[in-house]
Amino acid sequence: MGLTPSQRLVLYYMAFEVIYHGKTWFTFEDIQRGTGLATRTLRAALVSLRKQGFVESYLIPGRGRRLLHRLRLERILPEPELEGIYLIDVAGDVLTPDAVAILSKVDVVLYTDSVSTKRLESIAKRLERFTGEIPNARSIAIVFNSLLDWDKVAPLAPKARYICASNALDKAVGVCLTCGNVDIDLKTIKIKSPTPDIGKLLDQYDIVGSITVEGCGGRKAELIILKRRETT
Repeated sequence: MGLTPSQRLVLYYMAFEVIYHGKTWFTFEDIQRGTGLATRTLRAALVSLRKQGFVESYLIPGRGRRLLHRLRLERILPEPELEGIYLIDVAGDVLTPDAVAILSKVDVVLYTDSVSTKRLESIAKRLERFTGEIPNARSIAIVFNSLLDWDKVAPLAPKARYICASNALDKAVGVCLTCGNVDIDLKTIKIKSPTPDIGKLLDQYDIVGSITVEGCGGRKAELIILKRRETT
């Protein structure tokens, strides 16, 4: 992008705070504390970043010439070609860069009741509660928690792209969900990468479908979705 080290540092700091802490607005003092840059260096960096379209700055009413700064996240993320429905699984508390790229680009972001909207408000163009209805839009992301909401989004799975937006599942088993064999019981559903012992699981679970998960450098894996069989 042809940026100086100080300009890159400002962008990295602001992007980190937006993605991981849901922060939208920054004062000059916020950025200075986060980057450690000298006053003159930071001021010059912000002026340049505004000219290049990476940062927007607004006067704080009643505070003289003090400014609030906002990162234009869409300028530093890769430009995905989005069309259709994306299921964004946020079972953990971290959004991956790929998930943020999608959430910031789709026309509409829908969220289930179990999902906090704090981070989404600073990313999404249009944010609405998911009621089961799909709006008329070219690209739609539905943010849900696979531990709690699978039944709500399951009917959409065959025609949607599944994105694991957090590393909660990976942490739980100590292995990447899309790069190694895992066996995770998600309360009423079971997600497992296919292995020879799949037959044992079918004694207690019914196959209800499959999803293709993308992660780890673009590698994809087909995961089988099993639902625990009701016992009488």
